[in-house]
Amino acid sequence: MAEIKIDYLQNPLKTYLERLASKDPVPGGGSAGALSLSLSAALLSMVANFTIGKKRYLGFEAEAREILNSTETIRQEAAKLAEEDSVAYLQYRRAAEMGKEAPGRREALITATRAGNKILTLIAELSRQLLTLTKPLLEKGNPYLLSDVACAASLARAAFEVAEINILINLSADLNLPERSEIKEGLRALRTVVMSESDAILTETKKRLG
Repeated sequence: MAEIKIDYLQNPLKTYLERLASKDPVPGGGSAGALSLSLSAALLSMVANFTIGKKRYLGFEAEAREILNSTETIRQEAAKLAEEDSVAYLQYRRAAEMGKEAPGRREALITATRAGNKILTLIAELSRQLLTLTKPLLEKGNPYLLSDVACAASLARAAFEVAEINILINLSADLNLPERSEIKEGLRALRTVVMSESDAILTETKKRLG
């Protein structure tokens, strides 16, 4: 089978958005969720960059640099996931289009579904990781970027919810994956953390803004 190639990162954002709005099967929700995650990380990187090098935040600089390293790693990884999610979906479509009695169809569907779930689970986990980085930036970073930290938290939360709903859709397919219960349990645990941490950031931000 021919290799599936996706090149969102080599094209303008305008092209991505137009394709997202079109009848093309990709990009879809999972890819958009990964993009939200990348945007969240980029905002946190911006806050860290506006904090580093300022005398007022010298006591926080070493930690801010560590945070920046983490957010940049996540930003780049999430951008790649925006492409990888589309590849996984196209692989699933290719398997689904095989004749229902075709040898290997079910195995191909399972393989593609697991590949998609692996990507979506990573999006969900990276969302949690990003949210743990928002608190120190909110408490000790440049206060003029308070709203950007809150926006980053909102985008990370959205990315998690996108990943969660797409995983649940994948698990609802008639494939009877043995890992279904374990995945759902992991999602519930992640949801508790993500909702708690994002709520805390948004509540504190609104409190400061009066």
